[in-house]
Amino acid sequence: MIHIAFVLMLSAPGGEIRHRFLGVDESRHQLVHVDQNDPSKNWTTRLPVKHRDVQLVGGGRVMMSSQDGYREHRLADQKLVKEVHGFSGTTVTARRLPDGRTILACNDKGGVTVYELGTDDKPIRKASFKVPQTRLVRLTPQGTLLFGCKEQLFEGDFQGKILKTFTLPKGSWVYQGLRRADGHLLVAGGYLACFYELDPEGKILRTIGGKDTPEGKTLGLHFFAGFQVLPSGNLVVSNWTGHGPKDSEKGVQLVEYSPAGKLVWKWHDPQMAGSIDGVIVLDQLDPDRLQDDASGMLGPVH
Repeated sequence: MIHIAFVLMLSAPGGEIRHRFLGVDESRHQLVHVDQNDPSKNWTTRLPVKHRDVQLVGGGRVMMSSQDGYREHRLADQKLVKEVHGFSGTTVTARRLPDGRTILACNDKGGVTVYELGTDDKPIRKASFKVPQTRLVRLTPQGTLLFGCKEQLFEGDFQGKILKTFTLPKGSWVYQGLRRADGHLLVAGGYLACFYELDPEGKILRTIGGKDTPEGKTLGLHFFAGFQVLPSGNLVVSNWTGHGPKDSEKGVQLVEYSPAGKLVWKWHDPQMAGSIDGVIVLDQLDPDRLQDDASGMLGPVH
């Protein structure tokens, strides 16, 4: 049964957007739940280490990449229900696949290693890339891997081969990339605090946001990290502002843009949370179903 609280399109009288969302609080090691229609349902839960990736994996659970594996928590009471360790380096990505396999990506001394785990959490295969480090790794509709380091977005395969390299403007730091159904790429550009839309060959078609724009300076845009494409086509992105617990005072923590690039929503509560580097807007998502963004938009996996 779909929980009504998760599928309502949330807006206030007069059209003001209100969301229900999860935020990964990197600087204070927390998972944050915010319900702008009913603040009595807001909560935070402390985590033993910092996390980056976050995914609804069904059964009312949320999975997060951990230091050397992943953790699953039950949303209803925030209790830890599963924990997997033992993967070399720092795990920055954890994604559950429809058949129960799990993809982990780790930064270690040799570069970036991507593991495919079976339903028993034992490695089936792995791919190693001589890339210094990465943040979020995402699957494409073609089954390849998208990941970045500094100004470059890479597309690789499970044989450890780099198939394509896309280069963003100097000063960027690729945090997350997605391939849409039309072949275009959406990339969170890190320190330039903007989105890039690229054509299939890597040509930059447009940018959204920007640290040095008047709006960016007013809002304190610093580093665009994890993002989500909503069914409306809007983009919601976390604006990471630093590792310090109080760095969230420096700028808004989440922003939302329309497909035309207009700012339509923002969230800032530095008392509740520190710097946010990952987000899931829950408005139309059922937490009892696996949700993934391999198609370019976060939604249920059939």
